[in-house]
Amino acid sequence: MGPCGELRYPSYPESNGTWRFPGIGEFQFYDKYMKASLEAAADANGNKDWGKSGPHDSGHYNQFPEDTRFFRRGGTWDTDYGRFFMEWYSGKLLQHGDRILRSADNIFRGTGAKLSVKVAGIHWHYKTRSHAAELTAGYYNTKHSDGYLPIARMLAKYDAVLNFTCMEMRDNEQPQHADC
Repeated sequence: MGPCGELRYPSYPESNGTWRFPGIGEFQFYDKYMKASLEAAADANGNKDWGKSGPHDSGHYNQFPEDTRFFRRGGTWDTDYGRFFMEWYSGKLLQHGDRILRSADNIFRGTGAKLSVKVAGIHWHYKTRSHAAELTAGYYNTKHSDGYLPIARMLAKYDAVLNFTCMEMRDNEQPQHADC
């Protein structure tokens, strides 16, 4: 499905030292196909300017939500533009997951195999309103939006199992500044 086999964007790459826990990560939409899709979605929404690029104020891999204009309390994520961008961004991830599951279902239907999808348990910055690390990973899960219900509905279409990672994590075992 994606990095580490999980349905998510590679918003927090650990292997090359680019990202360190508990950084917010970064949005991943810079190739020509994602840019064209964003532009088309903005045009269809009647806000052509929103399709010129993604958020300029979302910070960098190792920042904290309050260090950015996008993710801070009352930030851009909670505006019409922010909601548009997040619906588009998470929607593209859901489309990807649906395509993969449809293909797998076509291949394995009737064999007795059970489809299963890993969903990342992004627990850092969860106690903030924006849930910045979840947003950059493609999960539109904020104080006002349930980012996991659309994923569960997509999996249900294919009778697939949802494997949610990091369920063993305990808040009191995490650094307090991580807002787990």
